[in-house]
Amino acid sequence: MFLYYGLAPTHAQPLKKYGRRTGREGVDQRERLHWVEQIRAAAAPTRDDPAVLPPTVPGQLPLFPVRRMLSIDICRRILQRPLVGYADVVEHTAAFAADTGISKAMQRKLHEMLRLALAVRDSDGDDLIDELILDDIPNYGRSVRAILLRAEMLRLLPEPREPDRPQRSRTSRPMRRVWAPRPMTPRSCQQCGSWFAAKMKVICEPCSSFAARKRGLNPASAGACYRCRRVDLPLADGYCRGCRWHVASHGQGDIAHVGTQLWLGSPVPAPTSLRHSDVAPPRRPVSKHVAAPGQERLFELWRDWRPVVELPRQDLPALTDSAERLLADLDSVMKQEMWSQAPATKTRNTLTILVSWLGADAPLLETDIRALVDGRSLKFSGRRVTQFLETRGLLITDAEFRRDAQQKHLEAQLAALPATIAQELSVWIKAVRGEGKWEHTGRTYQSIARYWHVLDPILKGWLADGIESLREITRDDVKRAIATRKGTPARSIHIVLRNVFRALRHEGVLFRDPTRGLVFAGINKTPPSVPSDRLADVLSHAQNDFQRFVMVLVCVHAVSGTDIRHLLLTDLDLSRERLTVRRPGKRHIIYLDELTYRCASAWLRERHRRWPVTTNPHLLINRWTAVDTTHSPIGATFAEFFRPTGLTMSTLRQDRIRDEAFEVDDPLHLMRLFGISAQTAMRYITAAHPERTAKLPR
Repeated sequence: MFLYYGLAPTHAQPLKKYGRRTGREGVDQRERLHWVEQIRAAAAPTRDDPAVLPPTVPGQLPLFPVRRMLSIDICRRILQRPLVGYADVVEHTAAFAADTGISKAMQRKLHEMLRLALAVRDSDGDDLIDELILDDIPNYGRSVRAILLRAEMLRLLPEPREPDRPQRSRTSRPMRRVWAPRPMTPRSCQQCGSWFAAKMKVICEPCSSFAARKRGLNPASAGACYRCRRVDLPLADGYCRGCRWHVASHGQGDIAHVGTQLWLGSPVPAPTSLRHSDVAPPRRPVSKHVAAPGQERLFELWRDWRPVVELPRQDLPALTDSAERLLADLDSVMKQEMWSQAPATKTRNTLTILVSWLGADAPLLETDIRALVDGRSLKFSGRRVTQFLETRGLLITDAEFRRDAQQKHLEAQLAALPATIAQELSVWIKAVRGEGKWEHTGRTYQSIARYWHVLDPILKGWLADGIESLREITRDDVKRAIATRKGTPARSIHIVLRNVFRALRHEGVLFRDPTRGLVFAGINKTPPSVPSDRLADVLSHAQNDFQRFVMVLVCVHAVSGTDIRHLLLTDLDLSRERLTVRRPGKRHIIYLDELTYRCASAWLRERHRRWPVTTNPHLLINRWTAVDTTHSPIGATFAEFFRPTGLTMSTLRQDRIRDEAFEVDDPLHLMRLFGISAQTAMRYITAAHPERTAKLPR
């Protein structure tokens, strides 16, 4: 017969293997056994119930202590929960049993109590078991305390504990009165004003010893304190113990103040003199706002860093050990990658303020870095700090900030339009992005933004005419919109409107396409020609090897700005005097002449001298992309190098192809030399040799 916890014992009769036995009421005994097993299964406790003493975030501080009603049933509901340190306390229980001679059954009961104590510790988010937890354990508190002391897992109370209830009398006389000991209660010292715990005293122990020492040295030492103006206090050099201790903790500059901050009583006596040699300098405290690992935020908050930025460096909170290690890691990275002085100083200042205020144990928010750097770009650098923290897993990125800038601009433009047109254009953007009904390769938001630049003035004109939906647009409206421009701008309007209405027709927003069958004539525009005297001094405006190499690629080899930005370091082969230009679906090889070879060699030497350990694979880099962990190419700002010449980069490139077309009237030669298409090559041949065309210009 088996005994189960939670079920009352019953008088059961054994079941035989043969026949069916029924009771007096005619109930089948096998059905009764099945019913009992169902009750036992329902009464069986969960081995790891997440609702019982759930673990919390480590380091979480409770607002106030809470008494728990613990029992054996609670312990049995967490029997299979993995607890840190449980194996150690089991070993110490065995050692405790060897010393005291307790039985195996008693050891198993102690294991249950120890498991409860460890579960309460994890529920409080503590690393040690507080001695107050032993009051909540149902049984064997003294033995559990002894085992935890052996395992060094118990945090003792600062003062001896007083029993919660009076001890029972050991005598058998019924009339003997037992007096309960007076409990220790918190109170304020009448001399120094600190809070301390005592039974009957009104003066803390340090003040009592201070007054006794002063009475022994000078009986007339009591009087009014020079600082706090209180009377009838033991003094030393005219100051009471509370003022002396406050000045010793906060520095000599605090002696001119009158008040003192609320503080807890300390057993350390006050200094005997207020001289500088006896008063220890105040130690900079660690910031109270250091972020704890795993701490969740209640709501998003934009920090105001202005009070922190205005503080002197010596007044910043003290750095933690992890913050010191993180700054040392940054210094080694800057030294290894040979950062210039200005970016290195800005980056270190930014990270120092962040870790001194928030610490380095928990990941930092990208919004906090942006709030610190916003409007202070001359003193701080947020981009490099963000990349440095992200590579080390110490950054919580801001998804809203990292969204495409063109996407946010388009959403803002749509929000300013009427609801119907905004909804229709949203469908168009989704279709162009490849997210519509028809699967195709989507365009980037940058490409859609160029379409929007052409579409925006047309929409404003239609809205001024009272148009409320794109379904109202007719073929005449499209023709009038195209007629407002001439040449290439008019062709751009035709292309954009055709793209918009065709996409809306495919998505089922429109019933008909007003641009269907509308043909726009081609534009034969002669490429511009640049005078030779202006081309002669283009390279003289270059100020360094970077600018000189870019100008040679444009003026000699007619390389576009997009191709220049995406050139890789492996594309340049000086030993074979070749430069490979990678384009979608093809590659174009440039054979270097003497001038290009010298400029490329000079730039490679300069690149290696300034950034010898950079991991950016691009051929052209600057001080930002050299340390960029995302390996991004340079921006399009190098087009400003041509501004002093009075010419644009596209004009110089077109003039180079046109000049070659004048020398050689073969379009295949232009295609091989510059890597252009057949249509573009024929356009330049037509401009250079109009006599070869079927139709002569007027």
